[in-house]
Amino acid sequence: MAKDIASGLASMPPKKRGRLISDYGKVQDPHAVFCPFSDTGRIATIAKEKASGYILVETNALTFFPSLLSNRSDVLDYAIAMNRRFYCQGLWFSMISLNTEYVKQASDRMLTFVLDHEFEMGQRYQEISMEMRTLSPEEKLQISESARKRSADRLNFSLDELIEEEKLMRALTKSQPLIPKPYAEMALLTYLEDNFDDLKGFGVESRDDKEAEFGETLYEEFLSWSDFSQRTFHIFVRDIKNSINESYQGYS
Repeated sequence: MAKDIASGLASMPPKKRGRLISDYGKVQDPHAVFCPFSDTGRIATIAKEKASGYILVETNALTFFPSLLSNRSDVLDYAIAMNRRFYCQGLWFSMISLNTEYVKQASDRMLTFVLDHEFEMGQRYQEISMEMRTLSPEEKLQISESARKRSADRLNFSLDELIEEEKLMRALTKSQPLIPKPYAEMALLTYLEDNFDDLKGFGVESRDDKEAEFGETLYEEFLSWSDFSQRTFHIFVRDIKNSINESYQGYS
């Protein structure tokens, strides 16, 4: 993955390549991956009451993860949005992140579709969270596909519009830093912890002790992976930079 990214970067104009390498360096700090949502007025107009209870943040990164549609480890999916429900300091928090550049370039209709899809998935994930179980990859795929279909049907989102939305997302994978999903999740939880005093009003209490215990288990699991996620992401960025340097050896 690092070599593929480096190959693409090496063919970019120097100024654009330098900016993107700098962006990779910045997101190596998990505290710097996410920031408060900038255009809250636009989101309020588009999402209306559906956004109630969600913490909305943005990032200049896109996440990647092994494709749920393929058994091959080298086939990847990308996402301009991420929807997670965290347990932190005794409360449950629902969070949605969006890529900054996507929000800038997407039409209101595209953004309406993406948000509706995220709210639809969030509702389903919350229902499953109440069942206190984790999801298999097959279940995650089924939830994503069914939520996408429901949102498209509800908004009369045409095939041409779906194609345009996919084209924009694909274009952004060439101009934004790409981060693995586990690292993005860890950074999103870090953002919540960093800003807990300002965000605790969004928290929801557990229904009972059993759900609170489940939340603590999830939180401890996140913590157990956080150091590994950060170390491997640093290796990933290091390998990108090394591969670029190797591609220019003999030309300086």
